[in-house]
Amino acid sequence: MSLRKCSNCPTFTYTDFDCFVGAMYYIIKPAYINLKYLTGLLNSKLVAYWLKKQGKMQGNNYQVDKEPLMNIPIYNANENESNKVSVIIDKILEITGSNDYEQNTDKQQTVKKYENQIDIIVYKLYNLTYQEVLTIDKNFPMSEQEYKDFHI
Repeated sequence: MSLRKCSNCPTFTYTDFDCFVGAMYYIIKPAYINLKYLTGLLNSKLVAYWLKKQGKMQGNNYQVDKEPLMNIPIYNANENESNKVSVIIDKILEITGSNDYEQNTDKQQTVKKYENQIDIIVYKLYNLTYQEVLTIDKNFPMSEQEYKDFHI
């Protein structure tokens, strides 16, 4: 599920239950892909960058409409790749679902670390070079050698 208009970056949410949402949301539910993997991929900095360059913007706000969503080049992950992202998404969901998440800066920092792990996996899945990663993520936390040595 995604808001159609987002400030800062597009945000996609994983739910495992039926829900009703207003017209300002899009529901994405393909049968052929692991939805937790898809959630991680769609929330990555790479997809945010792609949507900024190829999608619609209203000033600094993303306008996430059907056409740009349908045109995102989704990497067809194998089961191992998909599971690595899914496990991280499970950890994020567990932390963000806790009662004190909004007030707990340690938990928020842990979620940011997990999100960075997903970003690195996504960059590797798409075979991005270190220089390409720096174009997308100016604050990338790894050295060039660490990035080269990272394996999924």
